[in-house]
Amino acid sequence: MVESDRRQYPRFPQLLELQAREMQSFGSGLNTGKAVVGRVQNVSRGGVCLITPQSMERFCLVRCEIGVSEIPASIPTLMRVCWTRRQNLQVETYVTGLQFLF
Repeated sequence: MVESDRRQYPRFPQLLELQAREMQSFGSGLNTGKAVVGRVQNVSRGGVCLITPQSMERFCLVRCEIGVSEIPASIPTLMRVCWTRRQNLQVETYVTGLQFLF
């Protein structure tokens, strides 16, 4: 099956900054999870494809802030890491699929 055949929604190229922080499980005793800053490659109704300098844990919940253009405000949202893999084109770069949860 071709990857594009599995897509539920069309993708639209974007260049947006995204900051993500892994959510810690309840009672873990840690205040914050790992923070990741990356660049959105494309966006759809279901989620985003993110380019980052580090990998993200699969199925992890992340609180995200999506920067839009030059405005000082960002869009907060909760997402789930669906998949992540090392990018072949650039060393130490990862591609991650994030799904919107609301």
